[in-house]
Amino acid sequence: MNKSRFLALSFLLTLSGFGAAYAQAPALAAGTYKLAVGAKAPCQLTITAEGAVSQAADCDTGANLTKWAPTSTGYQLISASGETYAVLKPHGESLEGQTFADQRKVVLSH
Repeated sequence: MNKSRFLALSFLLTLSGFGAAYAQAPALAAGTYKLAVGAKAPCQLTITAEGAVSQAADCDTGANLTKWAPTSTGYQLISASGETYAVLKPHGESLEGQTFADQRKVVLSH
């Protein structure tokens, strides 16, 4: 009886691992994007395949964004101090989410 419970539990854990791997967000392509934060006008953000981010001089996000990193369901934008600025998830042709600190809407699009 214990062996069948162990096998059932092992099988469920294996399936949940496959589900998490399958749920990974698609790769974020390197290039120039438009970043809109709250009601502010969009500004340019350049993203590299290695995970670096550079924002245009007129980009008033309230933080100096320097990195992006994949999460299990999307991406996070990270400030120079290492804090998570925003968590973004795929939404149609763009990535949408909220800033971590003050819950302002963030949209990253081409």
